[in-house]
Amino acid sequence: MKDFYITTAIPFVNARPHVGFAQEIIQTDALARYHRLFGRDVRFLTGSDENALKNVQTAEKEGITTAELVARNAKFFAAMHDYLSLSNDDFIRTSSEQRHRRGAEKLWTACFNNGDIYKKRYQGLYCVGCEKFYVPDELVDGKCPDHDTVPEMIEEENYIFRLSKYQEKLEQLIESDTYQVVPKFRKNEVLTFVRSGLQDFSVSRPIQRAKGWGIPVPGDSSQVIYVWFDALSNYINALGYADEGDLYTKYWVECPERVHVIGKDIIRFHAVYWPAMLMSAKVPLPHRLLTHGFITIEGQKISKSLGNVINPEALSAKYGTDQLRYFLLSEISTTADGDFSYARMEQRINSDLANDYGNLASRVFKMVESYCQGAIPKAGKVEGSDEELKSQALALGEKVRAQVGQFDLNQAIVSVLELVKLTNRYVESSAPWRLFKEGNQERINTVLYNAAEALRIASILLSPVMPGKCRDLLAKLGIEEEGITLANAQKWGLMKPGQKISAGEPLFPRIEKNNHKRDKKMEEEKKQETVESEQGTASSVQPAEELIDIDQFKKIKLRTGDIISAEKVPNADKLLRLQVKLGQETRQVLAGIAQWYTPESLVGQQVVIVANLKPARMRGLESQGMLLAAQDQEGVVILTPQRKTESGSEVR
Repeated sequence: MKDFYITTAIPFVNARPHVGFAQEIIQTDALARYHRLFGRDVRFLTGSDENALKNVQTAEKEGITTAELVARNAKFFAAMHDYLSLSNDDFIRTSSEQRHRRGAEKLWTACFNNGDIYKKRYQGLYCVGCEKFYVPDELVDGKCPDHDTVPEMIEEENYIFRLSKYQEKLEQLIESDTYQVVPKFRKNEVLTFVRSGLQDFSVSRPIQRAKGWGIPVPGDSSQVIYVWFDALSNYINALGYADEGDLYTKYWVECPERVHVIGKDIIRFHAVYWPAMLMSAKVPLPHRLLTHGFITIEGQKISKSLGNVINPEALSAKYGTDQLRYFLLSEISTTADGDFSYARMEQRINSDLANDYGNLASRVFKMVESYCQGAIPKAGKVEGSDEELKSQALALGEKVRAQVGQFDLNQAIVSVLELVKLTNRYVESSAPWRLFKEGNQERINTVLYNAAEALRIASILLSPVMPGKCRDLLAKLGIEEEGITLANAQKWGLMKPGQKISAGEPLFPRIEKNNHKRDKKMEEEKKQETVESEQGTASSVQPAEELIDIDQFKKIKLRTGDIISAEKVPNADKLLRLQVKLGQETRQVLAGIAQWYTPESLVGQQVVIVANLKPARMRGLESQGMLLAAQDQEGVVILTPQRKTESGSEVR
């Protein structure tokens, strides 16, 4: 069994958690749970970063001590364990735990003794929000690119770390993927920064500017350790680096895979500063750095001033923990920016969870109750559709393992939902209700056994995403906790005939539209009726649809295509500009789906394109095809093949 160590970044605790950090910690938790499912010995760490100057400033505004502020707010982050169903093994606090203080001091001393820390006067533009210095070229209109504030010019005597000494080594490590930065475009950003020339950076602050808060520099009580030098060491301090204990040896020194999950705004600290510090201290480096993007709220950056900060605890209470986890993991790209909207969340819960996964569970349970006396039947003679379902189900485990290994949680979920949809179609085409009327009990038994097996496998492979609901469903199928493993998801026939099951309440009740939305829709319909009446077109008799013959239909060329990039069209609220690969060619397609899809959520998806449509111009851009989509009361859904095909395949 291979060990696996994974961490989140530890957030500043000057405020409560928001949905952006919830996304990061849920991503990390899902990865930890998947690797446990794969049979690995996993250690998962999170915590709170408490020695920042911004915590001091927030405490002063509130009129309390910094210690009181961080103790209060750290509890809010620790509480995420329960309401987000997290499985972290540890939670470290950087201001109050001796294991962290002693570890930070040890790392500092090791770098100092290696000749990589020296003292001199330092001058730079400092953003308290980021807790870092900027050079003028990095600012946007003279302001911090992340916080839109003007940095303060600081000049003081500090301790400096010789980052420039490690430029060549860092470039080699990152370029060779010895320290792998994911995704690749983030790796390229880091390499560009390293190759531009690394400058030594300040790693301490005068105790006066820190207001006495922080870990004192070993041997110099007039300075405190810079918060990022202090905070980054939490990853090894939580394992007992100070004493080099068993956990440190097992999960750091000897561990074959050490992974950090972070946001894109702190990539420089983790991809450049952290490995340089570890090399200086003669400590093994992490292996992989997964960098995710930012969440916007209905197209806007999360901001207290805009009043759009969303409390993940409130979301969990309103929609359910597993529903929230599913939405953030399936809708928001693992590595790119994504958008959160209540409408989109409710749509995904209804379509994916209530209509697809929940519906499959309900119909299997109810039909076993109705046609098999509430007990799992014994399968009989195998037919062609049975083999197809079995083959798809047995291949799914390895497929999901490969996708998770590449940090592609979005696609792993899509793959499992493909099996769910296939099983729904299998049940529909087999029609146990018709077989019951015909008296064909043997075929009913085979169909329902196979559907229950596929449901078991899908639920095992979705359990890291929705640990509560999936385990409840598996328990109803008679699957014990020890049976929830990848190995068992790769076997067919583990359901025991005779196992009693009971449907109970729906797994995912549909979310009804809010009253104000219904009122708005009714108002719009009333306006439309008025317009039609005034134009003399209102009628209770609907005109017949114009029919076309087969020869006319054959003129339409439909092909599958892979979306390789997507972006919003400037000054067009509804339009997205897609680059779609159709075999050997790439086409630009404009689609009015921005209300329902973010650009990031579309990249990598396979779609169906009308390939022989005359090019049309919109907003000064040429569209070289049309995306197929369906629309109902819940909105627009793009049409995708049942399984991925070779790009450019003809649709018949």
